[in-house]
Amino acid sequence: MKATHSTLKYWVLSLAALAAAPVVHAESLGVEDVSCLVEPGRLATLSSQLPGVIDEIQVAPGESVSRGDTLFTLKREVEQASRNLELARAEYAARRLQRNQRMIEQGMLSDSEADELNTDLRVARLQGELAAAQFDQRTSQAPFDGVITQQHAEEGEYIDATPVLELAQLDPLQIEAVLPLAAYGTVAVGDVYEVALASPVERRISAEVSQVDSIIDASSGTFVIQLRLDNPDGEIPAGINCRLS
Repeated sequence: MKATHSTLKYWVLSLAALAAAPVVHAESLGVEDVSCLVEPGRLATLSSQLPGVIDEIQVAPGESVSRGDTLFTLKREVEQASRNLELARAEYAARRLQRNQRMIEQGMLSDSEADELNTDLRVARLQGELAAAQFDQRTSQAPFDGVITQQHAEEGEYIDATPVLELAQLDPLQIEAVLPLAAYGTVAVGDVYEVALASPVERRISAEVSQVDSIIDASSGTFVIQLRLDNPDGEIPAGINCRLS
């Protein structure tokens, strides 16, 4: 696949940043090799804010989506009618105020009558905003860039806090490794480790420590670290094994 200019620029900047940080090897942790697992950077099970009947699912498993993309909608005929009604009321209130504007300017209406006209318009507009928000609540959008991994519901199905879709972020990926207690204090956020990726990738790449657990598992005498693995081209799949070397 031919690399784009933006992709090449991304990798150049990423490599430059990693080059600035010395690569730490697993031997410094008191072990020769540490098993790890490549996971999605984020994983979300998506449902609806409101109960209702699914009208349309606009994505399928395997599809890539961007933050803000519409994923599915609930039936919303009632909300559409309510929005149209409130819009008509706001337009009427605006026309009514406009018709009486000259009388207000000439002092032919009392302050109370003028205030009532202005208040009617403000209330009508707020009710219109509320109706529009209720309409929008019946549309589910992607909370982040990623790939749809599973679909749990079908069009025409009634849902109430029911999972509909699962979304996984594949850039960046997250690597999780379990280290022995003896390594605690020798690894810090920002450290860069060389990671050997298993099949089907089978190559070495650098990853930066993004989190170090501050809680030790007393039963196993271990703690967990997480590393950030940039994956702008999506060439590295989540779910593969790896080793810190």
